[in-house]
Amino acid sequence: MDKKEYDEIEEQANRLQSEAGRISNQQIKEVNKYHEGYVQGVEDLLNVIRRR
Repeated sequence: MDKKEYDEIEEQANRLQSEAGRISNQQIKEVNKYHEGYVQGVEDLLNVIRRR
């Protein structure tokens, strides 16, 4: 394998790592939003129960 081939493979590997990181961050944000919504829903339910 010559330097040019190695550089091309390294560039592709860097792109794949970057894309994996981007997708991972996006999924983490979505899961955190779900969690926050779930927690808020439980808090709202408890507030309604306390008022009665």
